[in-house]
Amino acid sequence: MGDVQLAWRRLVDWLETNAPATASSVLAPAAPAAVTAAEERMGVVFPVELRTWLLASGADNGPVGVTEGVVPGNNRDLLGLAAMERTYHFRMEIERDDPSPDPEFPFWHEQWIPIISDDDSCYGKFLDVRGGQIGSFGDGDEPSFGVHESLTALFSETLVLMEQISAGAQGATGRVQGGRLIWD
Repeated sequence: MGDVQLAWRRLVDWLETNAPATASSVLAPAAPAAVTAAEERMGVVFPVELRTWLLASGADNGPVGVTEGVVPGNNRDLLGLAAMERTYHFRMEIERDDPSPDPEFPFWHEQWIPIISDDDSCYGKFLDVRGGQIGSFGDGDEPSFGVHESLTALFSETLVLMEQISAGAQGATGRVQGGRLIWD
């Protein structure tokens, strides 16, 4: 099992044990053909780490196509393939219609794949396919880079926060209520 698979599996195991209502929103594995088709429509080749994770949990679960409440942040969801594509095309359209004045710091770059977003696609995180690092984006904010070293690091760091919650650690950044993980 690869690093991202192991990190994701450990995160899902924690959810199933501690927050089963949140665990129920985890997306099913995406089909390899669906991942390839998404790459073609977006014109981007996904890094192995992203492809591996999508094959573990990237299928669409209806019109929303997100895993809710797994990552820290108010109203931030892990995106399935269709939501990933919608967010990508939405942000690319904005960049095309109103190009950023500085190409070194664009509003959106064609090599950024959104992996986490709010409902309006205004705030979230992206994976930069050129190096695999995770950056963040926000409405009106310049993107931040190196927020997490990789998708594996994002999942591993999230699991540390989850374990602090289940251990009742002082300063934990969330809680479980009614079987649902709630981030503060």
